[in-house]
Amino acid sequence: MSLRPVLPGLLAAALSPFVLAQSAPPCQATRSWVPVVELYTSQGCSSCPPADDWLRSLKQAADAQQVVPLAFHVDYWDYLGWRDPYSSGAHSARQRRLARAEGGSVVYTPQVRLSGDDFRGWRSADTVRSMLARKSPEPAADVTLSLDLRGQVLKVDARTTLPGDSVGYVAVYERMLGSKISGGENAGRTLQHDFVVRTLIGPFTPDAQGRFNLMRDIALDPSWKRADLGVALLQADADSGAARLGASLALCAAPERLSALTSSAPRR
Repeated sequence: MSLRPVLPGLLAAALSPFVLAQSAPPCQATRSWVPVVELYTSQGCSSCPPADDWLRSLKQAADAQQVVPLAFHVDYWDYLGWRDPYSSGAHSARQRRLARAEGGSVVYTPQVRLSGDDFRGWRSADTVRSMLARKSPEPAADVTLSLDLRGQVLKVDARTTLPGDSVGYVAVYERMLGSKISGGENAGRTLQHDFVVRTLIGPFTPDAQGRFNLMRDIALDPSWKRADLGVALLQADADSGAARLGASLALCAAPERLSALTSSAPRR
């Protein structure tokens, strides 16, 4: 009996768990533009946890594609004895740039921006509902997002149209994070975070007709939980970078879960 027809099948069976563990199926969705909420925060700031909790409370609205919440952890609190593991100098620079565009120079935490504008009424549920309704554009399913995870690289394909005075940014965010704080103003506390921006890239410009077609490979840090990652496309002012509207999509499948499934498969 010849073994040749059998060997390719055996080889494929042996390699399939490895292939599954390294990549996830691509996912795609068409979204409408919705308001963007940006929170500038830090684990080293004692007044920030209530704002972090408030941003987490937007989960249901985010899942319903009514808002794109994003948490930008700044680094200017890190000198107080606790380095925020999610902080970034780029986030601090973005906050300062937005302040300068408004004619100011002072930045603070926690700061909430709603569709690019400073928003101090976030503690009032009624004010939040009213402002979100005011900032929401007419429904239009005009943003197509595609995500394809290949090992440590996330392939992002974003297609839409943008106004002539707008540019696009792409944010990779992570959900359901937590840290036990051992220094700084929040020492001894365990803090929970959601929609944490891991990287923000851009600006990207549309063509002369306003068509925006972006294909980008984004390298992912191995420590980021693939099961909790998502991508947001932001429509921002070309001059200030203020994010007015956004559309988001979570990764459809997680390599960790696929790895668990393949590792529990019976072995021959």
